[in-house]
Amino acid sequence: MDGEQTRVGIAAQRLSGFRFVCELTEVRRNLTELSVYTDGASRGNPGPSAISYAMYDLTGKLIEKGAKCIGKHTNSEAEYEALLWATEKVRERTCDHLKLFSDSEFMVKQINGKYKANNERMKKYLALTLANKKLFATFEVRHVPRDNPRIQLADQLANEALDREYPR
Repeated sequence: MDGEQTRVGIAAQRLSGFRFVCELTEVRRNLTELSVYTDGASRGNPGPSAISYAMYDLTGKLIEKGAKCIGKHTNSEAEYEALLWATEKVRERTCDHLKLFSDSEFMVKQINGKYKANNERMKKYLALTLANKKLFATFEVRHVPRDNPRIQLADQLANEALDREYPR
């Protein structure tokens, strides 16, 4: 399928119950490793929330990005929703090795086993994430500071989605 242009329509259901459909057209390439930066934003805790991702290839080139509102959630729920959505987007590609980056130290430490998920909602999010982890040869989740330019892009995308849906 190298060099072939494809149009893909995707429909999926998140834990939040929010249904989304997105479409993209691009030239597909065989990629074995991707890096994805995610962000979840909530205006209020819980409150109106949005999620975003920015996907990069091995050379550091931005190859895909997305953002959407997901309804009323806590910030931690939005962070997990962003990571799960990004993982779904990666699964549309050929990818064996996935590196996910987030500014949510809480979520990263839960996924990496340093913090426990205490409430039922967080346990479900963690279980979904760990199930997705098994779909890749390597699946790393790393914390990066908020001043990271790629995290800043993801943050900007999430806040723009919130501004469109919930103007201030």
